[in-house]
Amino acid sequence: MKKVLLHAYGNPGRGDDGLGNAFIEAMERWIRTNNLHGITTDSSYQLNVEDAAVIAEYDVVIFIDASKAEIGPYAFDRVDSKAEQTFTTHSISPAAVLALCEEIYHRTPDVRLLQIHGYEWDFREGLSPRAVDNLNQAVIFTQTHLDELLR
Repeated sequence: MKKVLLHAYGNPGRGDDGLGNAFIEAMERWIRTNNLHGITTDSSYQLNVEDAAVIAEYDVVIFIDASKAEIGPYAFDRVDSKAEQTFTTHSISPAAVLALCEEIYHRTPDVRLLQIHGYEWDFREGLSPRAVDNLNQAVIFTQTHLDELLR
């Protein structure tokens, strides 16, 4: 069985930027309820260079983030490695994390990015009603398609 990491990032104190954290909470309940193994969850405020070491330990990695882009309720895409010419040690993209993983650890997990469309980004706790609808659709999509990624 493949090892899977669901890693969300975002700031739950910024309204819909907390979509990733809410996604992880929903998936953790589903994983416990269904007694699933081989799936690890994590969440943070942002991606860092150290995440390259973390993802090197997995076969499949799904990064989850809130998005302002016009994507519909959510978008699910494969991430190709892309070394960034400039990045800080505070925040980098999923593609840059994958590139570092390949360069340093000689591992290339199957990395995907699940973006969930958000609407409100003010300093406040909690998601907007439309973001909750998008979150629920993204959770159902992931639960349905996780089997395919595990094969």
